[in-house]
Amino acid sequence: MSGLMADEYSYSGTFPTRREADTRILQNTNSDMDRIFSNMHRARAGAEAAIELAQGFGGVPEVESEMQSIVGYAYIMFAETFCGGVPFSKVPSDGGAIIYGEPLSQDQMFNAAITWFEQASASSNGNTDLVSLARVGKARALLGLGQISAAANEVATIATDFVYNIEHSDNSFRQENGIFTMSTVRREFSIADGKGGNGLMYRSANDPRTPWDGGTEIGQDGITLYYNQLKYTDENASVVLASGIEARLIEAEAQADSDSGVGTHTIHNALRATMGLPALDFSALTGDALMLAHMSERAFWLYSTGHRQGDLRRLVDVYGMQASDVFPWGSYFKGGSYDSNLKFPVPQSEANNPNYVGCLD
Repeated sequence: MSGLMADEYSYSGTFPTRREADTRILQNTNSDMDRIFSNMHRARAGAEAAIELAQGFGGVPEVESEMQSIVGYAYIMFAETFCGGVPFSKVPSDGGAIIYGEPLSQDQMFNAAITWFEQASASSNGNTDLVSLARVGKARALLGLGQISAAANEVATIATDFVYNIEHSDNSFRQENGIFTMSTVRREFSIADGKGGNGLMYRSANDPRTPWDGGTEIGQDGITLYYNQLKYTDENASVVLASGIEARLIEAEAQADSDSGVGTHTIHNALRATMGLPALDFSALTGDALMLAHMSERAFWLYSTGHRQGDLRRLVDVYGMQASDVFPWGSYFKGGSYDSNLKFPVPQSEANNPNYVGCLD
C-alpha cells in the first residue's frame, strides 16, 4: 500500500480502498488501512509481550534484542507512512487492563524507535547480526529526523553482506508473501513506470533490481494493461527488512547531503559492480539534483520493501523539496487527480482510545 502511495505500483484492481491509496485520497474509514494499522500494532504489541516474558524467564537476551528491534521497526513504519497522531497502547503480558497510548508526532515516533534500537543493541549479547539489525533501524530513524551524518556513522561497521529477512510461507494464507499475492496472483498491483510524471521508470530502465514481465494481459479491473513484478516469485519469497546494502545507501545519502557527487557515486558504483551494472558519474551534480540521483538508485535497490513512501516524504520534510516535484502528481490515469496528501490517516477505529485526536499534522 505504501508503494501505491508512492511511485512503485499503479492500481489495476477494483477495490476503492486501494484506489484511495493510489490517488492518496485516503479516508480514515478505509478498511484496508484499518487492517494494516491494527496488524502493525499487533506485531508491536506481540513483540513487547515477548520481551516482558523473556525478561521474566531470564537468560534469553538474544530473544529480547530481536523483539526490541521488531518494536523499533514498527515505530519506524508508523512514522514513515502514517500522519502524526498515532497512539501506542499496551496490554501487559500478565493480562492486565489496557494502557491507552498518547498520540505521538512523527519525530516522537522516530525517537521512540531509536530508544528501542539502543536497547536492542545493549541486549544483543554480542550477536553481530542483531547489532546490525538494530543499527540499520536506528540509522533509518535518524534519517527521518534529518540527522544524516549521524545515521551514516551508525552503520559504518555493518558488513555489506548482512541481511535480515521477513520470512513467508505457503503454510497458510496469513503467512504468504502478500506482495506476490496482490500482484502475480490477483493482478491488482502493477509495477509502475513514470507514475504521475515524477515517478521513476521501474520498467523502462530494464534494471535487474526491478525485474518484470507482462504488458499482454489486463489487470483485475478489466481495463488496465498489467505489468507484473518478478522480485517476489512465489508465496514463500522473503522481503528484506534491513541489510548491509541499505547501510551503504545511508552512507551514500550522507555524501549527497554534503554535496559530494564523487563520494556519492563511489559508494553506488561499488554496489552496482556486484550486479554487473555500469558505473555512474555524479561528479557534476550538486544540491537537489544530486540528492534525487541518489534517491533514484536507492529506490531501485530497495524496491517494494516499504521504504519508498518514507524516502519521498523525507525529500519533502528534511530536504525541502516540493511534493509536486517528487510524488506522482497531476491527472490520475483512471480519472481525477492525485491528492496533495502524503500520509496514511490514523483510522477512525482508534477512537475507542480516549486519547484519540486523529492526525496531528
